[in-house]
Amino acid sequence: MKKIIYNRICFLLFCSIAAASLLLSACEKDEVGAPPVITEIRNYAASPSDSLVETLRAGQWVVVLGKNLGEISQVNFGSRPATINATLITDQSIVVQVPSIPFDSVAREKVNVVTVVNSAGSTSFTINITGPPIISRVRNYATAPKDTATSIIVPGQSINIVGYNLKNALKIAFQGVNADLAGAVYTDSSVIVKVPGNFSGADPLLANKITYGTAVDTINYSIRIFDPAILVYYKDPIFTLLTGGIGKEKTWVLDIDAKGASTKFKGPLYFSGVDYGWDNQCTKTGGDCWLYDPNYESWMGAAQDYGTMTLGLRSGTAEPVAKVNQKGITKSGTFQGSYFFDVKTKTISFIDVVPLNTGRDQVWSKAYVINLKEDRMQLGFKDPNKAELAIHNYIRK
Repeated sequence: MKKIIYNRICFLLFCSIAAASLLLSACEKDEVGAPPVITEIRNYAASPSDSLVETLRAGQWVVVLGKNLGEISQVNFGSRPATINATLITDQSIVVQVPSIPFDSVAREKVNVVTVVNSAGSTSFTINITGPPIISRVRNYATAPKDTATSIIVPGQSINIVGYNLKNALKIAFQGVNADLAGAVYTDSSVIVKVPGNFSGADPLLANKITYGTAVDTINYSIRIFDPAILVYYKDPIFTLLTGGIGKEKTWVLDIDAKGASTKFKGPLYFSGVDYGWDNQCTKTGGDCWLYDPNYESWMGAAQDYGTMTLGLRSGTAEPVAKVNQKGITKSGTFQGSYFFDVKTKTISFIDVVPLNTGRDQVWSKAYVINLKEDRMQLGFKDPNKAELAIHNYIRK
């Protein structure tokens, strides 16, 4: 009797297991060919760094978790395809790298959307996707119709910076002077901020630049920043010698003609120690102040027209402008940009422009003003390999 009861129990257990197996099999079959499902996205890192993420950035590796992910054909972030690690695909997870997204060309409603596709369909998942800040334009902060785009801003003005990835700025600076971020107001695509009222600590190399920094990156945006106080600076007589004054310009050429002759100097190129400076004087007691001032020799460069260098100050704003039409050397062409003449140190920093030269290998971004008269100018450029200056001699055209 006991044996019969035992056999019946075994039979019932077998039937139960078989039924459960059939149900599981049926469920699995129901999932075959089903669209993907995304439940969450986590950092691709060892525990405990594999935390849930709320914001993604370009280049970041993440794990997309869900169901029916084993046969995916495509993963998009902000409409851009991601890199998929094919060796780490399972039905419940995939490892992908967030692509670089051109935020200014992707529809705003698609920027923060992750899409996963397989043969049965697709699914979307919304998450914040960020990248480097992008400034597309600057507007006046005012009620319509005065909230127009502007190409010039002034100290103390409230402006609306429009673009992408602008939220939670760590730094907004104007010509190197930090704005007060406590009063910044952010929207999805802009930030309202007040331009500093005083630019006395401005960095001349950041003239007419907004520096915008976030946790992702820092960028510079060019816009005319007009500080009325700067007019006093550019009224210094030295700018009359260099440019003719505000609203004017001067064109300079190297002091050499097609026959190798010079008119104001012995030749177009001198050499000196690194402490030889303004007004042909030694800038340091006991400094490196030797001078070699030869007549023209062929090793200096061919006797020819090397082009022109025009330096000016815009009327009204006194914005420094530079234009170089360089001829006869490998890096010939027309260069346009600006410069900053530091009256105190007697140096000129060139911005986005290569000063007129004879093709030598020098540090062109900064010039040491050796001499400046109405009709002649000497600029010293550091040799990148030797402790000396190559002094280029210019005359007014």
